[in-house]
Amino acid sequence: MSLGIAPHWSFAAIAAPADIKAKGQLTFCSDLENPPAEGMADDGKTPSGAAVDIMNALGSVMGVKSRIDNYQFSGIFAALDTGKCDLVMASLGKTPERAQRYGLVDYWRVKSGLLVVKGNPLHLASFEDLSGRRVAALMGSRNESVVRQISEKLVSEGKPAVTLVSLGTNVAAFHDLMLGRADAMVGDTVVINYYMSKAKDKFQTVDMPVPAKTWVVAMLKNNTALHQAIQAGRDDLNTSGEMSKIVKKWGIENGVTLCDSQHPCD
Repeated sequence: MSLGIAPHWSFAAIAAPADIKAKGQLTFCSDLENPPAEGMADDGKTPSGAAVDIMNALGSVMGVKSRIDNYQFSGIFAALDTGKCDLVMASLGKTPERAQRYGLVDYWRVKSGLLVVKGNPLHLASFEDLSGRRVAALMGSRNESVVRQISEKLVSEGKPAVTLVSLGTNVAAFHDLMLGRADAMVGDTVVINYYMSKAKDKFQTVDMPVPAKTWVVAMLKNNTALHQAIQAGRDDLNTSGEMSKIVKKWGIENGVTLCDSQHPCD
């Protein structure tokens, strides 16, 4: 689904690859159902979010426009493989499998956490505390997989399983928590802090002992020129302070570590 051309900012500091410069456009495939990183504005058609701001800024530092097209995550790499976009940016975690097949540029390292009722009355602070509890998670996410593994370990120790409530969107997971159908919502801290901010008087966040994951921009493996340009653009956004401004603008600085060439996120 095409969403047209994103706003063009007014600065250019990085040389765009020849093919990108020729068409005057950097095209991203994204999944715009993951606020606050990738989402939609209130009009329901304009891309909006922290990662959307980064996509727009990466085009601007190369002196071209950024186009952001919306895809379901399940089809996003097929779109990249067939040339429908230059890049994928969709809260994409760095994995060995993806690194083997695609060129990856890291930009954030993100923790995982729980969203719980204010005051944390169930005292959910460790994996063991989830035993016998209902936990909402995004279907297909790494956090869903982690909770499933936790549950299996608890059962092997003779403890009650975690009731995993897997839902198609983070919005649905939050609604389950709001309605009391889940005792906690698990997710990246970017997501968790966003939903906590929607109801600070009702919920709070709890850090979980899950290894942080690195979010990356993906491109075709052999596109060396684009890989170098995206790395340089990311570094420029960090050096100028623009990346920090974006993170603070969306209120997600807690739990997010910025990555650049001087401070890579493994």
